[in-house]
Amino acid sequence: MKYLLIVASLSIASAGVIKEEACDGVRINGTYYEKEIIKTDLDRPYLLTVDYSTNTLYFSYSIKSDEDIFKTARIDLDTNAFSDIDIVNGFAQTVDYEHQKVFIGSNDGIYKYDHDTNQVEFVGQRGSDIWAIYYDDVLYYSEFPSQFLYTLSNGTATRFKDLEDTKVDHFVTDGDNTMFYTNATGLFSQKKGTKDAVLIEEFPHNGPRGLTTNKYEDVYVCMRDGIYEVDKTQPSLKKIVDVDDCFGIAFDIYDEIIYADWKSLIRLKESDIC
Repeated sequence: MKYLLIVASLSIASAGVIKEEACDGVRINGTYYEKEIIKTDLDRPYLLTVDYSTNTLYFSYSIKSDEDIFKTARIDLDTNAFSDIDIVNGFAQTVDYEHQKVFIGSNDGIYKYDHDTNQVEFVGQRGSDIWAIYYDDVLYYSEFPSQFLYTLSNGTATRFKDLEDTKVDHFVTDGDNTMFYTNATGLFSQKKGTKDAVLIEEFPHNGPRGLTTNKYEDVYVCMRDGIYEVDKTQPSLKKIVDVDDCFGIAFDIYDEIIYADWKSLIRLKESDIC
């Protein structure tokens, strides 16, 4: 089974001290963002994704026990209302934006989740331990422990030919029909329909814990020490936010960054306070 090592004072002495304490957010490309704690007291929130049609964040987190047990949950990003989803060992989440469907991968296959009724429906791959899941033109998923990538269409699972000899940890696509994926070697990009992989960054030790795209389909990477943007022209990674023990990343309907550290979900909200 998978196991992921997935860790004010108040002062009125002077206005300068007060301002310094108030400005504990981050700057990205010259713009200041406040840190809003959406939810805390979670154990390693992971594999974040947002359904833009409802502005709902889906993610998994660990349940403390003798075994590795995970639970999928959701948060309404307009109200911060939190609720668990009734699925055993829900682990990976993705959204089909065109049809407004949410899919959840568990250690017993893939399910479809209905936001309005709060019900899950089995889709396929009974008995498979789903490691990663992503929707683009079809539903992509990888299994544990092989981490080979498959597509699931009309109930039929097929090894994805572009990456048939490659293990996949995290996987996204951008607006240029380019795949970005990670494995034990590093972060790669590869045009769909080809086998021409480009190594963007090698990871000799600790690799990414999440990939995502924003509304402009730029690619972002969550590493243990922070959030990085993929520069497709180089190609390379550019660090934009320092995070102590980052576990996941997503963007909400307003294109605000949401990220997870080892115990909390945090949103970066643009502000002119500093």
